[in-house]
Amino acid sequence: MELIYKIDFNTTNFYFKHIIDDLIQETKIKATCKMYRGFILLVCEDEAEMIEDFFKVLEQKLPLSIFISNAQVIENFDFDAFTELKEQDVKLNLSLLTNDEINKTINENNIDFTNDIEKIKSGGVSRFETHNGLKDLFLPSTKLREEFEAKGYEVKLLITNVSNISNLVDISQKDLQLLCSIERPLVKLKFKLLQNAKGEFSNTRFIYAKIADDKETLLFTQALKENGIDYLLYVNDEVYQDGLKVTYNEEQNIIIHGDKGLFPKYDYDLKRRVNSSEDYFEEYGSIYKACIAQFNKRLVPTIGAYFSYTSCESAIKINSVEHGEKCIVEVPNVLNNIDKCFEDIKSIDENTSRLIDNYTKKFPKYFEKEFVDTDADGFEAILNLLAYCLGMKDYKQFEDTALMYAGKSGLQIDMKIMQIDGKNYLDYRRIIQSTLSYKMADVENTLLAYSFYESLCDFISDNVTEIQSDFNAKDIILCGDMFANSILLSKLNKKLNTINTLIPKEYPLDY
Repeated sequence: MELIYKIDFNTTNFYFKHIIDDLIQETKIKATCKMYRGFILLVCEDEAEMIEDFFKVLEQKLPLSIFISNAQVIENFDFDAFTELKEQDVKLNLSLLTNDEINKTINENNIDFTNDIEKIKSGGVSRFETHNGLKDLFLPSTKLREEFEAKGYEVKLLITNVSNISNLVDISQKDLQLLCSIERPLVKLKFKLLQNAKGEFSNTRFIYAKIADDKETLLFTQALKENGIDYLLYVNDEVYQDGLKVTYNEEQNIIIHGDKGLFPKYDYDLKRRVNSSEDYFEEYGSIYKACIAQFNKRLVPTIGAYFSYTSCESAIKINSVEHGEKCIVEVPNVLNNIDKCFEDIKSIDENTSRLIDNYTKKFPKYFEKEFVDTDADGFEAILNLLAYCLGMKDYKQFEDTALMYAGKSGLQIDMKIMQIDGKNYLDYRRIIQSTLSYKMADVENTLLAYSFYESLCDFISDNVTEIQSDFNAKDIILCGDMFANSILLSKLNKKLNTINTLIPKEYPLDY
């Protein structure tokens, strides 16, 4: 009998096909595996019993992948209508840690990690060499974490014992599936209420976490687990590629940042090897233009929202054959200076001048610490200023504070447009001014931060609706790492119900 099994696979890297090919060879079934743009086809031509046994093996041994969106048996397939991809000579920085490979690695290697483990247990830092470069690992410690963060490092969580991780963080089945997928991405997890009480893991209730992603780390984490250490903190000291940060919504998995396990790759549109996300996006000139190419929307009118924390190019845009790419509303790059920020707000009217004076008198502790000029751009600069005024560290803490809000709706933060030299800009003064007005009424920071993202959603939706009526676009592309925020993403999904929303699947939101 013939059976055709279609796996929707949103990348053109061949490693998953290789795993299936190995299982075909192992089971000796009469089957072929073919790679296409967007899916893998498995064609079985064997006895019913052999096919049934083969799919039992697939169920047991085929790993999860962040790029799989669906899998089903189909009745027929038009082979002439699709072009099978030819594999190119590109080697990925990805260890294929299937269950069989994990067991084999542990059983065949006996490395003594005693010195490293004793150093960690005594409160020290182990400098450990992995397949991807050097990592510094240490037990949860407020002092060590703050020292690394002061040097500009991002502190992340390495999970050594997945079975016990739910004692530390709230983790859903979907989170667990992403962590354990063959790509081994980083996933943002929330600490349980009584955990991280002293800030030994993070300065917020959230942290990016992962499990071992190469043989060296696998063996080390196995030794740590056997010594009763279920998790460690780590920083990337000297690594070749940043790990993938991944999130999800109801429709798909979403890559936020990163290169490891994704690049280098052969891009079949560019017809060349692409070495990194930077290489890929710079080829097109902007992330929005790259997304237009991904979705094959060059010849149709398209709206785009590129909202990035760190980029100076955040904007609501349009693209068409007639006009090319055009910015409709831009996010300003403001000075990283609190005094200039207050001057700008005071310039609105006499009421705002009074607001700033009263606010600094009511919350003097917030302004005892000097505002640090980080030379940030766009939303990062705006939210760093706002976070400082609310007694927070920076835009990252601001976002995590928003995610702590337990309600379903917030307050209306002013999102208005101001014109400068004929261009439309989001008025950052109004955002901060309206938030401080609510704070004067003793509104909690969680609600204020949440309200920013909800109001930003309304701002995007209102502008897209207005543009859509004039521009006749059927699609909006969402890109930029701000759309990894679950508040913004979920609310936009409900608001943008008159237009087809497109979010990248094969490439990251940002770089």
